Amino acid sequence: MEEIKKCPLCGYDRPQSWGLHPLNDTYRIQCRRCGQYIATWEFLRYFKEEKIAEVGYLLSGLARELNEGGKELELTTKNAEALARSYPVPEPDKLEEKANKFLQNLRAKTKYFGEDVPFKDPEFAYPLAYARNSFEFKALLKLLKEKKLIEFTLTNVPEGRQYLNATLLVDGWDLASGLAKSNKDSNQGFVAVWFDDSMNESILAIEEGIREAGYNPVCIRDIYFPERIMDKALAEIRKSRFVVVDLTGNRSSIFFEAGFAHGLGIEAIYIYKEGGEKEKSPLEFYVKHYQCHKYSQPSEVKEIVKNAINARIKK
Repeated sequence: MEEIKKCPLCGYDRPQSWGLHPLNDTYRIQCRRCGQYIATWEFLRYFKEEKIAEVGYLLSGLARELNEGGKELELTTKNAEALARSYPVPEPDKLEEKANKFLQNLRAKTKYFGEDVPFKDPEFAYPLAYARNSFEFKALLKLLKEKKLIEFTLTNVPEGRQYLNATLLVDGWDLASGLAKSNKDSNQGFVAVWFDDSMNESILAIEEGIREAGYNPVCIRDIYFPERIMDKALAEIRKSRFVVVDLTGNRSSIFFEAGFAHGLGIEAIYIYKEGGEKEKSPLEFYVKHYQCHKYSQPSEVKEIVKNAINARIKK
């Protein structure tokens, strides 16, 4: 496997990398800016400099945000550009969205109100705000300071570098805490499932289980709307307290919806119908680190879903 000389997302020289799967050339990359993420060699060849200028810094921010939350971004040629559109990534020119991202990341690092959080060099911290570079990042810091949301200091250190220390002020603390709890008051549970006739009984059982747990199920198969079906699904997931994901059928659209929910920090409950290797295969890679509830008959689904919601979703 070849040595990776530059981070494909931010261009940082000589990131650490480990070969994971020699047969398909998959790498785990550790970058001081982007954090740790996984990429295929096909992606590394495909992601040319013009792509880095276009969406690389957004993927860098996404990789860092997921890594800060204990997750890893996985990049392939098929999902590279779609990821920046499917996760709640700030619009390139919407400063408020970028500023809010930094407030949330600062809040996550703050153990108590008034704590001074060190970030060291802004050159390695700017993905936390989805900034294009350290210059935009410093401008965002000044904007947050002017709005009296944070206080910060930049201290010059040897070799021409700077150290950043930031502190949330009262309004910044309250705003960041509110953003983190944006879905906590939702009474909606989204159903991510394969829309096949063989799944009708399971879908009805999932919806009933959600209702008996005290929530309103949303399954868009019977709803008429002007948007594309995936756009509507992602919009409903954004508003949901949790999603119930039925992996039966191994459908890529269902994995996509589940990944979108995880990116938003929304709880996902996985179920699947036991019935041979085809149904079990998704568990081998996609969700092997998550608890998955299996069922043999649709009649079992309602209780499984209701019990899982009651156990994991706190009112």
